[in-house]
Amino acid sequence: MTTYLAVLDLDDGIDGGEQLGVIVPLLGSLVATVEVADLDLATPCESWTTRDLLNHVVGGALMFAGAFEGGPIHDISGRMPDVVGDDPAAAFAAAVERFGAATQAPGAMDRVFALPWATMPGRTFLRFVAFDLLVHAWDLATTLGTEIEVPEPLLHEIDLFARRVLDPWTRDGVNFAAPTPISDAAPAVERLAAFAGRTR
Repeated sequence: MTTYLAVLDLDDGIDGGEQLGVIVPLLGSLVATVEVADLDLATPCESWTTRDLLNHVVGGALMFAGAFEGGPIHDISGRMPDVVGDDPAAAFAAAVERFGAATQAPGAMDRVFALPWATMPGRTFLRFVAFDLLVHAWDLATTLGTEIEVPEPLLHEIDLFARRVLDPWTRDGVNFAAPTPISDAAPAVERLAAFAGRTR
């Protein structure tokens, strides 16, 4: 029998859906700039190319949508089948549309998700998705040689969440590795990326 490590049910008034309302368009604007030649670029995710990263993001969104619809959650820490082809923007748009619709279904926020390191209701799971996608937005921006601008209050919310939930059980070395050193004077988004195990 699988033993889950914790029950995480945050009730602090922060809406993960509102967070995603900022992060998804930000990530989508980056995905829209990806050209076919960019898909083979190395990313800050160790051993992942841009294609690997986008397959993880798009494939994860589709799988999470299925979970909100009542399906299982699978391990997506490794490379996933190619779902972006030569049109990452279209694949991303379709995936987030399905994910968004699934999260709006009656009872979605109360559906319980059993992860290898915790169980959580949908409303808390959205917070984890927001954190994950923000880090991957930083990954993609860094790969493409650009920067992302995230509202400071949102960054603060997500940073506090990350420091509450990210522990050795969730640091698989791919999605999240051990924290990397960074100056306290670095921008907040850079400090969050470093906490998630990223280096430029």
